[in-house]
Amino acid sequence: MRLDVDKVNMTIMGVRFTNKQEFRGVWYVLSSSMIEGWQPSVKDVEEMKSYISNKRLELKNV
Repeated sequence: MRLDVDKVNMTIMGVRFTNKQEFRGVWYVLSSSMIEGWQPSVKDVEEMKSYISNKRLELKNV
């Protein structure tokens, strides 16, 4: 499986990111996990995006 990443529009499998750090973070995690044989779904990308976004906001408010 090849990961569909659009660097210009910051999308992964059609999921759009507005924060470059979050985009790169999710991309890295997905790529690393795919090396181990995992095949992510769009839902997985959305869940990772939500998780990393929420963590960033939590750390910002500490």
